[in-house]
Amino acid sequence: MLYHPDKHRDPELKTQAERLFNLVHQAYEVLSDPQTRAIYDIYGRRGLEMEGWEVVERKRTAAEIREEFERLQREREERRLQQRTNPKGTISVGIDATDLFDRYDEEYEDVPGSSFPQIEINKMHISQSIEAPLTSTDTAILSGNLSTQNGNGGGSINLLLPSAVFYATVGPLVIYFAMHRLVIKPYLRAQKERELEKQRENTASDMLQKKQEAEAAVRLMQESVRRIIEAEEARMGLIVVNAWYGKFVNDNSRKNEKVKVIDVTVPLQCLVKDSKLILTEASKAGLPGFYDPCVGEEKSLKVLYQFRGVLHQVMSADNEALRIPKQCK
Repeated sequence: MLYHPDKHRDPELKTQAERLFNLVHQAYEVLSDPQTRAIYDIYGRRGLEMEGWEVVERKRTAAEIREEFERLQREREERRLQQRTNPKGTISVGIDATDLFDRYDEEYEDVPGSSFPQIEINKMHISQSIEAPLTSTDTAILSGNLSTQNGNGGGSINLLLPSAVFYATVGPLVIYFAMHRLVIKPYLRAQKERELEKQRENTASDMLQKKQEAEAAVRLMQESVRRIIEAEEARMGLIVVNAWYGKFVNDNSRKNEKVKVIDVTVPLQCLVKDSKLILTEASKAGLPGFYDPCVGEEKSLKVLYQFRGVLHQVMSADNEALRIPKQCK
């Protein structure tokens, strides 16, 4: 009802309402279908995006759907692993089929009781190799081979580390610890930052769309929130004074990190019903009027609210359930 286009006369708000109403309609299509709802209830959006559901029988229980999802996920992980490890192998077999062709020789003497020719495997060679990427430029290669001929054989396993071998032999153990503290840890920290930045770049357009949708939702909520606040004030109920969502930095050791939060006062107040606010165990970035201000980083929700004329403050982790006021059942 909040996003229904007919409830908004302003042309701009009407356009925004239509876009959000379409998203609600898509959600309804998922939740109104027993199979897609079961998939979403168990695995969320990522479950719906898994390839292979189209061939699954529709009359499945939740347990069967979970089993099918795990099978599809294993198959996808196996494909990814094969692409990353690039496994290669060869098998060669030597066969002695002399007896088969000797039978066509004019001088061949048939031995009684040997109606079938004797064919023997007299040698075999097996080799296998896999790759394990260490960094963007270095790859470890593990290879092995096994050979046998006329009952005798041997094999070997080789591990090739292009750069790790050098670094592991340049100095004593104390240098290693120094390198680990002064070089490796900062490098890993910087690498994590680069990965986060890459993740932000890859999701930039999607995040911009989410931000625009959230801002549009907040504008559409204004009238409803005004009525909710009036009703709550009349009964001295629950008023959300201020609310912020995102990355908070309270640790002095992380004081150089940037605080990344958004104001979610309006969307939280819009969720208040009968002087209660109840949030389930799920990322709050998916709530109406919310979006993720710091992709890939730890987030929390901080709420300053008034209940029965008394101010309270609560802090909740991103995926943590929240009930306000605490004594509500």
